[in-house]
Formats: sequence, structure tokens, C-alpha cells
Amino acid sequence: MEEGKPSGTAIFASLSRAAHIFLDGEPKILRDDFALGLSGLQNEVELKNALKALRTQFRQRTTPELAQCVLHTMRGFAVLRHRYTEDELTKAINRGISQYVILGAGLDSFAYRRRDLENKLHIFEVDHPASQQWKKLRLKELNISLPCNLAFVPVDFEKQALTDELCNHGYKKNMPTFFSWLGVTCYLTEAAVFQTLREIASMLPGSEVVFDYALSELLLSDGERKIWALGQANPSEPDITQFEPNSLAKRLRETGFSEVLDFGTKQANARYFNGRTDELSPSVLNGLSASVIRLFHIMKAKV
Repeated sequence: MEEGKPSGTAIFASLSRAAHIFLDGEPKILRDDFALGLSGLQNEVELKNALKALRTQFRQRTTPELAQCVLHTMRGFAVLRHRYTEDELTKAINRGISQYVILGAGLDSFAYRRRDLENKLHIFEVDHPASQQWKKLRLKELNISLPCNLAFVPVDFEKQALTDELCNHGYKKNMPTFFSWLGVTCYLTEAAVFQTLREIASMLPGSEVVFDYALSELLLSDGERKIWALGQANPSEPDITQFEPNSLAKRLRETGFSEVLDFGTKQANARYFNGRTDELSPSVLNGLSASVIRLFHIMKAKV
């Protein structure tokens, strides 16, 4: 991560949500009208130029067709994981959950999009201090006011205990909580990942977490390994931790989670992509695109 700026991963995720609004068809999987501004961009022209620059980077390492496929599908997954998480959060709120912790929040805009929840949900954005400071400045530049139910919690996951820092910012340990953790685990050590998961598992019953993870290279074909390598666009933020789904589910149960659900390509197509006619339709998300999606999974675990 470059000092004083959000990570390249956070910027790409926000660019992906913005691109979905401007470039993909209806219905939108996720409508994030704050994503463009939070990415540091001013308009659609700058967005298209940023995506063009990413395609150019990929094309330097592979064919134009594969570069386009990987970029499009990666940004599709970035949108999908947020929509799935927010759908599961809605279910949790309906069950009475009133605390939402966004781990590695990056440029997430949920708190600013959902002002209707200010009196129902206390939101904690947890992230590296440098990323948070840049985001606060960008919010100020965009004249986006901070919701009264939002707390910023600076945490270095490799060095600090999550629960301690949350409690220092108004978190209540005696209340079940919904956690999201997107685009983060693959950049942490396995020990750091499970340190955080153990803390979540120690929360009150009814608490749950949704996170995504990279599939173990041992399960990938030669072609999928090439695609995975292509996706490592930023050498300063390499993927260092991957998991095998069944093994991960077993460890989560041993850690203290009572319910574990892996959300994969088949479920994503049925829930979000079925009936689409654009490049996110199931008929298009096959072949190479399916291989890209298979590199990443979403896991939901409940205490």
C-alpha cells in the first residue's frame, strides 16, 4: 500500500462498482452512486480511461481477449460479493441485528447509501489508518456528510486485536453483530486471518461473518493458474493466503462457528445473473470467465 492512499485493491473494488453503473445493463446487481467519487474520479470519461489503463497492464502479459475477460469478470465478482453481503445483512437486520462491522472497509459506501438505517444499525468501518485518512479527506471533498451511526476504527490486522479496538470506539460486546470482510483475507497471513475469525467466533450467538477468499492453487488447472497469475496486477499487494473450501469449512466449525455456507458460481448464477442479457449473463460467464470466478469463493459463517 502506498503511504497516505487506499490500497490498489480498494480502488479497484470501487472502480468496479462504478463501472457496473455506467457500463453494465439492467437490472443493476448493486447500485453504488458513491463509488465513482470515492475512487478519486470525476466522471465517466476518467472511469473509462482508468479501466483502459488496467486493460493495457493485463495485455502486456497476455492476449487482448484474455485480458478483457479477466478484467471484466474480476470487476463482476467485486460487485457480486457486495450485493451478496448486503442481502445477507438485510436478513440479519430483520432478525434483530443492530451492529455491522465492515472489516477492511476500503472505499465501501454502505453507510452513506443507507441513511435510512441511521436509527437501526450502528456501523463500524475498520481499516488501515492510512486508507481511512484518505477516505475521510475524499468524503470531505465530495461534501458527503458522515452518518450519525458510523464509527471509523483504525486497525492493523497483523498487529492489533480487533475486539479491543472496536470496544474503544463504542462497540458493544453483549450484542450479536454482522461482520463483512471482503477483498482482504488473501493479503493476510493465515495466522492473521484465523486470529480475526477466532475473535468473531467468540462473539454472542447469532453473530455472523461474510468473507471472500482465494481458492488454493493446488485445486486449479494449469490454465486457471495462468489466469490467477494475471490477476496479480499489483506486486506490492500479492495474494499470500488461499484455502480449500472443505478444509476451511471444517476449520471454521472447529473455531466455533455453528453454521457454515460456501457461496459459489452455481449459486451466484442462479441468484444474481440468471436472465441477464449483458456480459454478466450465465451464458457469457462460462469458459475463461467461469475459471476466473472459480478462483474466488464467498463464505458465510454464523456463531
